[in-house]
Amino acid sequence: MCSTSAFSQGYLTPLGSGIEIDKYQFLGESSGGMVVWLKGPIFSNSDSCKETEKVYIKNSLPQYKNMVAAIMAAHAQGKKVGFWSTGCATNYFWGGSVTFPLVRDMWVTD
Repeated sequence: MCSTSAFSQGYLTPLGSGIEIDKYQFLGESSGGMVVWLKGPIFSNSDSCKETEKVYIKNSLPQYKNMVAAIMAAHAQGKKVGFWSTGCATNYFWGGSVTFPLVRDMWVTD
């Protein structure tokens, strides 16, 4: 089980648990990536990002394609996903004032 301090270190959901995916959006520019809508707020928002029901995965992550495939498969199968964040970020589509938790790690669970 994770301690409270673990959540302040980037866990958006407790390790090993997750949240359902509502839908997702692909951003096409070179600074794009994927925005994932969640069915409910994230468990922890220690970085005080403005969005708590969406997360952002930059396409510059080495594991970006694997994350995209895992999210699409999890959504199709009704599985939950969990996330670890490295702070907040903006993207061109949502403008400079909307900050999203920036995902670095993820997992799929039932």
